[in-house]
Amino acid sequence: MAGTRSSKVDHHVGRRVRERRLALGMSQEKLADAIGIAFQQIQKYEVGTNRVAASRLWDIARILEVDVGYFFEGIQKRAKRKAKPRKSSTAAKAKRTKPRMRRN
Repeated sequence: MAGTRSSKVDHHVGRRVRERRLALGMSQEKLADAIGIAFQQIQKYEVGTNRVAASRLWDIARILEVDVGYFFEGIQKRAKRKAKPRKSSTAAKAKRTKPRMRRN
């Protein structure tokens, strides 16, 4: 996915993959072998550098013996903690727009 940036969701999902893998005492190599990818790719998923495709996440969930929803648990709590109050779009637009000068 050249040119794309990972998001907070990618980091959260990766953290959850790592937590579950470690809870099962499984190495990155073993998980990677079970899915048929390189262990370096698992590393990238776990740190959120690379996004996990839906089909790959399905495979990871099967190997780690969890429902796919497991990887998204707790994401709302994290988002609420880090959320900043937003200004209204009207206020933001007014701030960006310079007042017009009238000609006589």
